[in-house]
Amino acid sequence: MAPPTTGSTDGLAVVRYASDDDVAPPVVIVHGAMDRAMGFRRAARHLEGLDVTAYDRRGYAGSLDAGVSPTMAAQVDDVEKVMGSLGGGPVVVVGHSLGGLIALHAAARHPERIAAVGAWEPPMPWFDWYVSNAADNVRGLGEAATDADAAEAFMRAMIGDRLWERLPAAVRAERRAEGATLRADLKLTRSPDSVLDFTTLTVPTVAGCGSESASRFRGSAARLLADVPDAFGVEVAGAGHGAHLSHPTEFAAFVRATHARAPRSA
Repeated sequence: MAPPTTGSTDGLAVVRYASDDDVAPPVVIVHGAMDRAMGFRRAARHLEGLDVTAYDRRGYAGSLDAGVSPTMAAQVDDVEKVMGSLGGGPVVVVGHSLGGLIALHAAARHPERIAAVGAWEPPMPWFDWYVSNAADNVRGLGEAATDADAAEAFMRAMIGDRLWERLPAAVRAERRAEGATLRADLKLTRSPDSVLDFTTLTVPTVAGCGSESASRFRGSAARLLADVPDAFGVEVAGAGHGAHLSHPTEFAAFVRATHARAPRSA
């Protein structure tokens, strides 16, 4: 695979992994809360032959100064902008965590443009069985806590105190700067606009999960398999929620499985 190229689309920082022999359609990757496009760089190395684009959602990493997309409609608008930068043909969209929920909403809005959608453990807090420890830790800080402290609390819940404290000071400062966006993300997941009737999806759908993921994450994948017509499931043995970081080869296989579900042009 050729070295990635970086650019900007309507203020969104974009990284593209492409080569002359890429197999259509192209792939767009949507990251989750407190993540970024570069979190998928190791997985992208195992996606030779595919045209893969990832982007920093507004308020994160290279898109930190692009404001925040506070509604699901605005998040899908951003997916559309990235898709538009790739031309007018069909696109495969793969999302991790909140990115997976955004990808599913994009597929619901544009079934004529999105050839297949992959969702890795998307949050579904409108169901009683879905309880997020990391989100609860942030809410437990109260409104008086700073956005930066909220971001740190979320990261500590996700990766543990030891790993957080081992991060370079500059990296911790970058993550703390994303606190306002994190709070917007958490509010977004609990918005009525984020609720989606999965039975209405007509796009080929792949639900991914890790065998070691928390029950809420595995439950979200199971819900997709139960509700989306003809959905296909991929489970990565030994992986948890952050499979793109811990098991990049296997996460790449999940992306390929999604790509394989896209209809091929005659």
